[in-house]
Amino acid sequence: MRTINIKITGCAAVMMFALASCSDFLEIEPRNEIILEQFWNEKKDVDNIIAGCYSGMQTYDVISRMMAWGEFRSENVNTTGIAQQYDINLHRVLVDNLNASNSYSGWSGFYNVINRCNTVIYYAPSVAEKDPSYTESELRATIAEASALRDLCYFYLIRTFRDVPYTNEPYLDDSQQMDVPATPFDEVLNNLIADLEKVQNDAVRRYPESHPEYQTGRITQDAIHAMLCEMYLWKKDYANCIKYADLVIEAYQRYAKEKEGNLYNDMQTRFNGFPLLRENQSTSSFGSAFQSIFGSGNSSECILELNYANDDNRISNNAVSTCYGNISGNNLVFFVKPSDYVGLDQLNGAYAVFTNKYDARAYESLYPLSATSTSICKYVFRNPIIYFDQNASTATTSYAGTYTDGHNHSNWIIYRLTDIMLLKAEAIIQQMSDNMSEADNVLQERAFNLVSAVNKRSICKATLADKDTLHMADYGSKALMEELVMKERHRELLFEGKRWYDLVRRSLRDGNTLYLRTQIAQKGLENASIVNSKLARMEAIFWPYNIEEMKVNKSLVQNPAFGSGEDDSIENSATGK
Repeated sequence: MRTINIKITGCAAVMMFALASCSDFLEIEPRNEIILEQFWNEKKDVDNIIAGCYSGMQTYDVISRMMAWGEFRSENVNTTGIAQQYDINLHRVLVDNLNASNSYSGWSGFYNVINRCNTVIYYAPSVAEKDPSYTESELRATIAEASALRDLCYFYLIRTFRDVPYTNEPYLDDSQQMDVPATPFDEVLNNLIADLEKVQNDAVRRYPESHPEYQTGRITQDAIHAMLCEMYLWKKDYANCIKYADLVIEAYQRYAKEKEGNLYNDMQTRFNGFPLLRENQSTSSFGSAFQSIFGSGNSSECILELNYANDDNRISNNAVSTCYGNISGNNLVFFVKPSDYVGLDQLNGAYAVFTNKYDARAYESLYPLSATSTSICKYVFRNPIIYFDQNASTATTSYAGTYTDGHNHSNWIIYRLTDIMLLKAEAIIQQMSDNMSEADNVLQERAFNLVSAVNKRSICKATLADKDTLHMADYGSKALMEELVMKERHRELLFEGKRWYDLVRRSLRDGNTLYLRTQIAQKGLENASIVNSKLARMEAIFWPYNIEEMKVNKSLVQNPAFGSGEDDSIENSATGK
């Protein structure tokens, strides 16, 4: 783990909020004296560093890795010639030719946020002693928020690398020991769960209506419950996964009921009691849910997202702009494209990914460049409108609000309601046995109702007939239900940085990588046989430690699937050369 000096972090936060410049501080007196004696004195100092934690998560380094780690090795995406020409490291991730020198295996952005959070937790109590306006409940909420952000970063790290250096102590100066050995996956996961269990009730439940963007743009109790839901699923503690999913779902049902109106009515009629947004704007046009969730942002379905203000003077989502696409001149430029398996699924009528021609997610996730090629629409376009001729069963789509180069302001979503609903369905199915007893049938129905609600929302029909929906009788075994949930998560969360983690979680549960390799084979890589051979090893589903991190931290031991040095790639390891 690289040295992360809190004196630098604090100074950066001060500069960012225009309180003073780092150079001014350096000219006046030593930085450590300023941080300890002048900076950590009142609540607004703590608030500035908390804001700096979120800003750290909005950087290209962090968002591009959320994308690369959670999406780019999956069957969803492939490389373009532009990526191969301008970002060879990104290209190698997309074709699953990883080695320890690949820059996308670097984790310093996450550890920078972790150290900021640790520092807030360390200093905030002393600030409360100095500032009488900083109440005890506010202090506890601060610690809960910083703890959750730190735990979220660690959760990304262990899902990606498995065992990682873990500490809750801030690095305050260069004299501290930096060679921290990697802590085992299960131990880190248990620590994260215990930490979140401890602080959950101290977190803010609802932010004031004067700051509606805070409700999904900052940590809340709902966000912590969503994190616990997923963490318990990875722990294979299905009862607790369901418990925390229910806390989230019930809260969002309550919010919908308080507002009543169309959302509440649809919850009762179309969506099996779940408060989902409708896609249709009229009887023939669809896409309103997509526009609310991915265009406007901070929707009633979102739980936690990283906000990018629609202001070119503030930070933009350059990771999405670079990877998924932007308008440069008159051209749509992108480094990452949908794989043909996903991109052409509906165009070719294969429906291996999407349920049928009425599935709105195909039109909302994919932008048709031609009859034989697509680019990514999600996060790139604000407002796709689908016009569906119900009589002719044909769709035409209008795509509006494309972001230009370097000016993408789409929020990056970490948790939304359908994600949690499908995690709950997955946990319920894992409680089933293979013999489909009466008790199993009850569990099957509970899980199916969750999946069905998510699927119903996507159908481009104002009124649903029986033939338009999924039927539980078609999924009469635990294996078929498990496959249903995997497929629904696949199409619902396409390009959102979830798919690779879903495949890894499935592999850990199965004790082998057969399902993962079967899915990756759909990607159509030129080095498919090498990738398949490599991924037969369970270690290979995790990433290598970056060679630069290993130079700094001598206690790290490289993932054996990637050899011991920067020249060991997937090709070398698989062939023995």
